[in-house]
Amino acid sequence: MTTPSPYEQLKNDLGYLQLGRATECFATVADRAKEENWSHVEYLAAVMAEQVAATTNRRLAARLRYARFPYVRSVADFDFSFQPSVDRKLVEDLASLRFIEENRPIVFLGQPGCGKTHLAVALATKAVEAGYRGYFSTADAMVRTLLQARREGNFATKLRGFTAPSVLVVDDVGLLPIDTEGAGVFFHVVNARYENGHPTLVTTNRVCPPGATCSVTRWWPVPSSTGSCTKRWYSTSKGPRGACVSTPPWPRHPRHDRHLDPRPRPRRDRAQWLA
Repeated sequence: MTTPSPYEQLKNDLGYLQLGRATECFATVADRAKEENWSHVEYLAAVMAEQVAATTNRRLAARLRYARFPYVRSVADFDFSFQPSVDRKLVEDLASLRFIEENRPIVFLGQPGCGKTHLAVALATKAVEAGYRGYFSTADAMVRTLLQARREGNFATKLRGFTAPSVLVVDDVGLLPIDTEGAGVFFHVVNARYENGHPTLVTTNRVCPPGATCSVTRWWPVPSSTGSCTKRWYSTSKGPRGACVSTPPWPRHPRHDRHLDPRPRPRRDRAQWLA
Protein backbone atom coordinates (compact mmCIF):
# COMPACT_ATOMS: atom_id res chain seq x y z
CA MET A 1 0.00 0.00 0.00
CA THR A 2 1.53 3.28 -1.10
CA THR A 3 1.54 6.25 1.20
CA PRO A 4 -0.33 9.23 -0.32
CA SER A 5 1.73 12.30 -1.07
CA PRO A 6 1.27 15.40 1.12
CA TYR A 7 -0.67 16.96 -1.75
CA GLU A 8 -3.09 14.03 -1.97
CA GLN A 9 -3.37 13.79 1.82
CA LEU A 10 -4.19 17.48 2.18
CA LYS A 11 -6.72 17.30 -0.67
CA ASN A 12 -8.43 14.29 0.90
CA ASP A 13 -8.49 15.90 4.35
CA LEU A 14 -9.97 19.14 3.05
CA GLY A 15 -12.58 17.19 1.12
CA TYR A 16 -13.43 15.15 4.22
CA LEU A 17 -13.98 18.40 6.15
CA GLN A 18 -16.23 19.59 3.29
CA LEU A 19 -14.06 22.64 2.64
CA GLY A 20 -14.78 22.69 -1.07
CA ARG A 21 -13.21 26.01 -1.97
CA ALA A 22 -10.05 25.26 0.03
CA THR A 23 -9.79 21.92 -1.78
CA GLU A 24 -9.93 23.72 -5.12
CA CYS A 25 -7.50 26.55 -4.42
CA PHE A 26 -4.88 25.31 -1.91
CA ALA A 27 -2.43 24.19 -4.59
CA THR A 28 -2.73 27.44 -6.58
CA VAL A 29 -2.31 29.50 -3.42
CA ALA A 30 0.71 27.37 -2.48
CA ASP A 31 2.42 28.23 -5.79
CA ARG A 32 1.73 31.93 -5.20
CA ALA A 33 3.02 31.67 -1.63
CA LYS A 34 6.24 30.10 -2.91
CA GLU A 35 6.74 32.82 -5.51
CA GLU A 36 6.09 35.65 -3.02
CA ASN A 37 7.93 33.97 -0.13
CA TRP A 38 4.93 33.86 2.23
CA SER A 39 5.14 32.46 5.72
CA HIS A 40 3.12 29.39 6.70
CA VAL A 41 0.64 31.56 8.56
CA GLU A 42 0.14 33.85 5.55
CA TYR A 43 -0.48 30.85 3.31
CA LEU A 44 -3.00 29.35 5.72
CA ALA A 45 -4.76 32.69 6.11
CA ALA A 46 -5.08 33.07 2.32
CA VAL A 47 -6.59 29.59 1.92
CA MET A 48 -9.03 30.16 4.78
CA ALA A 49 -10.03 33.55 3.35
CA GLU A 50 -10.98 31.86 0.09
CA GLN A 51 -13.03 29.28 1.98
CA VAL A 52 -14.77 31.87 4.15
CA ALA A 53 -15.69 33.97 1.11
CA ALA A 54 -17.15 30.94 -0.67
CA THR A 55 -19.11 29.88 2.42
CA THR A 56 -20.44 33.41 2.94
CA ASN A 57 -21.61 33.67 -0.68
CA ARG A 58 -23.22 30.23 -0.55
CA ARG A 59 -25.13 31.03 2.63
CA LEU A 60 -26.22 34.40 1.25
CA ALA A 61 -27.53 32.74 -1.90
CA ALA A 62 -29.45 30.24 0.23
CA ARG A 63 -31.01 33.03 2.33
CA LEU A 64 -32.00 34.93 -0.82
CA ARG A 65 -33.65 31.82 -2.27
CA TYR A 66 -35.52 31.28 0.97
CA ALA A 67 -36.67 34.93 1.07
CA ARG A 68 -38.47 34.66 -2.30
CA PHE A 69 -38.00 38.30 -3.18
CA PRO A 70 -39.75 39.09 -6.49
CA TYR A 71 -36.67 40.91 -7.80
CA VAL A 72 -33.31 42.34 -6.77
CA ARG A 73 -33.49 45.93 -5.59
CA SER A 74 -31.31 48.25 -3.52
CA VAL A 75 -31.80 51.59 -1.82
CA ALA A 76 -29.14 53.08 -4.11
CA ASP A 77 -31.31 52.16 -7.12
CA PHE A 78 -34.30 54.15 -5.86
CA ASP A 79 -34.94 57.40 -7.76
CA PHE A 80 -35.67 59.94 -5.04
CA SER A 81 -36.04 62.68 -7.64
CA PHE A 82 -38.98 60.77 -9.11
CA GLN A 83 -40.62 60.60 -5.66
CA PRO A 84 -39.55 63.79 -3.83
CA SER A 85 -42.18 63.21 -1.12
CA VAL A 86 -40.16 60.25 0.21
CA ASP A 87 -37.94 61.28 3.12
CA ARG A 88 -34.47 60.34 1.90
CA LYS A 89 -32.87 60.76 5.32
CA LEU A 90 -35.45 58.44 6.86
CA VAL A 91 -34.84 55.78 4.20
CA GLU A 92 -31.09 56.03 4.73
CA ASP A 93 -31.63 55.70 8.46
CA LEU A 94 -33.72 52.58 7.86
CA ALA A 95 -30.95 51.23 5.63
CA SER A 96 -28.70 51.16 8.69
CA LEU A 97 -30.96 48.27 9.84
CA ARG A 98 -31.29 49.79 13.28
CA PHE A 99 -35.03 49.18 13.05
CA ILE A 100 -34.38 45.43 13.29
CA GLU A 101 -32.57 45.68 16.61
CA GLU A 102 -35.21 48.11 17.90
CA ASN A 103 -38.10 45.96 16.60
CA ARG A 104 -39.59 48.90 14.68
CA PRO A 105 -42.15 47.72 12.10
CA ILE A 106 -42.44 49.88 8.98
CA VAL A 107 -45.38 50.74 6.74
CA PHE A 108 -44.98 52.10 3.20
CA LEU A 109 -47.98 54.18 2.09
CA GLY A 110 -48.59 55.39 -1.42
CA GLN A 111 -50.40 55.11 -4.72
CA PRO A 112 -49.48 52.24 -7.09
CA GLY A 113 -46.16 52.70 -8.84
CA CYS A 114 -44.52 55.07 -6.34
CA GLY A 115 -41.84 52.57 -5.24
CA LYS A 116 -43.25 51.10 -2.03
CA THR A 117 -42.34 47.51 -2.88
CA HIS A 118 -38.95 48.63 -4.24
CA LEU A 119 -37.99 50.18 -0.90
CA ALA A 120 -39.40 47.33 1.18
CA VAL A 121 -37.55 44.70 -0.86
CA ALA A 122 -34.37 46.81 -0.84
CA LEU A 123 -34.37 47.07 2.96
CA ALA A 124 -35.15 43.38 3.37
CA THR A 125 -32.41 42.45 0.90
CA LYS A 126 -29.92 44.56 2.82
CA ALA A 127 -30.96 42.75 6.01
CA VAL A 128 -30.42 39.37 4.33
CA GLU A 129 -27.00 40.47 3.13
CA ALA A 130 -26.18 41.42 6.73
CA GLY A 131 -26.95 37.89 7.89
CA TYR A 132 -30.63 38.16 8.87
CA ARG A 133 -33.33 35.88 7.53
CA GLY A 134 -35.95 37.56 5.36
CA TYR A 135 -39.16 36.51 3.68
CA PHE A 136 -41.53 38.09 1.14
CA SER A 137 -45.22 37.46 0.56
CA THR A 138 -48.24 39.31 -0.65
CA ALA A 139 -50.94 39.76 1.95
CA ASP A 140 -53.39 37.69 -0.07
CA ALA A 141 -50.97 34.77 -0.52
CA MET A 142 -50.05 34.77 3.18
CA VAL A 143 -53.68 34.79 4.32
CA ARG A 144 -54.69 32.06 1.88
CA THR A 145 -51.73 29.88 2.94
CA LEU A 146 -52.58 30.20 6.63
CA LEU A 147 -56.29 29.62 6.13
CA GLN A 148 -55.56 26.46 4.15
CA ALA A 149 -53.11 25.34 6.85
CA ARG A 150 -55.81 25.85 9.48
CA ARG A 151 -58.18 23.62 7.51
CA GLU A 152 -55.47 20.97 7.08
CA GLY A 153 -54.43 21.03 10.74
CA ASN A 154 -50.87 22.35 10.33
CA PHE A 155 -51.52 26.00 11.14
CA ALA A 156 -48.76 26.27 13.78
CA THR A 157 -46.13 24.97 11.36
CA LYS A 158 -47.12 27.35 8.57
CA LEU A 159 -47.40 30.23 11.01
CA ARG A 160 -43.76 29.77 12.04
CA GLY A 161 -42.80 30.21 8.39
CA PHE A 162 -44.05 33.80 8.61
CA THR A 163 -43.05 34.58 12.21
CA ALA A 164 -39.55 33.06 12.34
CA PRO A 165 -37.73 35.28 9.77
CA SER A 166 -36.07 38.37 11.19
CA VAL A 167 -37.67 40.59 8.51
CA LEU A 168 -41.00 39.92 6.79
CA VAL A 169 -42.28 41.95 3.82
CA VAL A 170 -46.07 41.83 3.42
CA ASP A 171 -46.91 43.41 0.08
CA ASP A 172 -50.17 44.92 -1.17
CA VAL A 173 -52.13 44.90 2.08
CA GLY A 174 -55.71 45.88 1.31
CA LEU A 175 -55.38 45.34 -2.45
CA LEU A 176 -57.73 42.36 -2.21
CA PRO A 177 -60.48 42.05 0.42
CA ILE A 178 -59.76 40.04 3.58
CA ASP A 179 -62.68 38.52 5.48
CA THR A 180 -62.94 38.22 9.26
CA GLU A 181 -61.19 34.85 9.40
CA GLY A 182 -58.39 36.14 7.19
CA ALA A 183 -58.00 39.24 9.34
CA GLY A 184 -57.64 36.94 12.33
CA VAL A 185 -54.69 35.01 10.87
CA PHE A 186 -53.16 38.30 9.71
CA PHE A 187 -53.34 39.52 13.29
CA HIS A 188 -51.68 36.29 14.50
CA VAL A 189 -48.69 36.96 12.23
CA VAL A 190 -48.25 40.63 13.13
CA ASN A 191 -48.79 40.08 16.84
CA ALA A 192 -46.46 37.06 17.10
CA ARG A 193 -43.71 38.83 15.18
CA TYR A 194 -43.91 41.91 17.39
CA GLU A 195 -43.79 39.81 20.55
CA ASN A 196 -40.79 37.88 19.17
CA GLY A 197 -38.94 41.10 18.36
CA HIS A 198 -39.11 40.67 14.57
CA PRO A 199 -40.20 43.77 12.60
CA THR A 200 -42.67 43.58 9.72
CA LEU A 201 -42.50 45.71 6.56
CA VAL A 202 -45.92 46.43 5.06
CA THR A 203 -46.79 48.09 1.75
CA THR A 204 -50.29 49.41 1.12
CA ASN A 205 -52.24 52.14 -0.62
CA ARG A 206 -55.39 51.48 1.39
CA VAL A 207 -54.99 54.32 3.89
CA CYS A 208 -53.40 56.85 1.52
CA PRO A 209 -55.91 59.41 0.17
CA PRO A 210 -56.01 60.28 -3.54
CA GLY A 211 -54.27 63.64 -2.95
CA ALA A 212 -51.22 62.08 -1.26
CA THR A 213 -48.31 60.47 -3.08
CA CYS A 214 -45.95 58.29 -1.11
CA SER A 215 -44.88 57.99 2.50
CA VAL A 216 -42.57 55.91 4.66
CA THR A 217 -43.26 55.82 8.36
CA ARG A 218 -42.39 53.93 11.47
CA TRP A 219 -45.46 51.99 12.39
CA TRP A 220 -47.32 51.04 15.56
CA PRO A 221 -46.73 51.04 18.48
CA VAL A 222 -44.66 54.19 17.94
CA PRO A 223 -47.03 57.03 18.87
CA SER A 224 -45.62 59.67 16.53
CA SER A 225 -44.89 59.53 12.82
CA THR A 226 -41.50 60.27 11.29
CA GLY A 227 -42.57 59.73 7.70
CA SER A 228 -43.29 62.16 4.93
CA CYS A 229 -46.54 62.94 3.16
CA THR A 230 -47.84 65.65 0.92
CA LYS A 231 -50.58 66.37 3.44
CA ARG A 232 -50.60 66.85 7.19
CA TRP A 233 -50.18 63.67 9.22
CA TYR A 234 -52.73 62.79 11.89
CA SER A 235 -52.11 60.23 14.61
CA THR A 236 -55.74 59.08 14.65
CA SER A 237 -58.30 58.22 12.03
CA LYS A 238 -60.40 61.31 12.89
CA GLY A 239 -58.35 63.84 10.92
CA PRO A 240 -60.02 66.02 8.29
CA ARG A 241 -60.98 64.60 4.94
CA GLY A 242 -58.01 64.06 2.66
CA ALA A 243 -55.50 63.70 5.50
CA CYS A 244 -53.07 60.81 5.87
CA VAL A 245 -54.03 58.62 8.79
CA SER A 246 -52.03 56.08 10.74
CA THR A 247 -54.82 53.56 11.18
CA PRO A 248 -53.48 50.16 9.99
CA PRO A 249 -55.41 48.78 6.97
CA TRP A 250 -56.69 45.67 8.83
CA PRO A 251 -58.94 45.18 11.86
CA ARG A 252 -57.19 45.59 15.18
CA HIS A 253 -58.30 43.87 18.35
CA PRO A 254 -59.92 46.36 20.78
CA ARG A 255 -57.71 45.17 23.62
CA HIS A 256 -54.58 45.99 21.62
CA ASP A 257 -56.04 49.32 20.51
CA ARG A 258 -56.38 50.20 24.17
CA HIS A 259 -52.73 49.29 24.74
CA LEU A 260 -51.32 51.02 21.63
CA ASP A 261 -53.39 54.21 21.55
CA PRO A 262 -51.06 56.98 22.82
CA ARG A 263 -53.91 59.33 23.70
CA PRO A 264 -54.88 59.63 27.39
CA ARG A 265 -58.08 57.80 28.24
CA PRO A 266 -60.78 59.78 30.13
CA ARG A 267 -61.47 58.67 33.67
CA ARG A 268 -65.00 57.57 34.51
CA ASP A 269 -66.63 56.88 37.82
CA ARG A 270 -68.43 53.64 38.60
CA ALA A 271 -71.89 55.03 37.75
CA GLN A 272 -70.74 55.97 34.25
CA TRP A 273 -69.24 52.53 33.62
CA LEU A 274 -72.47 50.82 34.73
CA ALA A 275 -74.70 53.12 32.66
